[in-house]
Amino acid sequence: MEQISPKVSIIVPCYNSEKYLDVFFQGILSDSHTNIELIMVNDGSTDHTEDKILSYKPKIDQRGGELIYIKQKNAGAAEAINSGLKVFTGDYLIWPDSVSYTHLTLPTN
Repeated sequence: MEQISPKVSIIVPCYNSEKYLDVFFQGILSDSHTNIELIMVNDGSTDHTEDKILSYKPKIDQRGGELIYIKQKNAGAAEAINSGLKVFTGDYLIWPDSVSYTHLTLPTN
């Protein structure tokens, strides 16, 4: 019987994060854990954050992950996280900001 890895939900509040997102997504895409639900919350960005996020959706999907995109008026990081908390379905939950994610380490039994 194939063992399914736990789903990890990653809530990422983003505000004018366009210039950091390539490094962020490369970290996600190079991670060995692929059962992820990536919830990107655009907190009213005025740059091209939305375009950058959506450009990575096919790559996340191709790896078997899921990218959920939420766009809201600027309300701050806490409200952005709260928006993500309303939709996450994973077994584990983390919420790094868009400039700090490098890799995922899950606890082992």
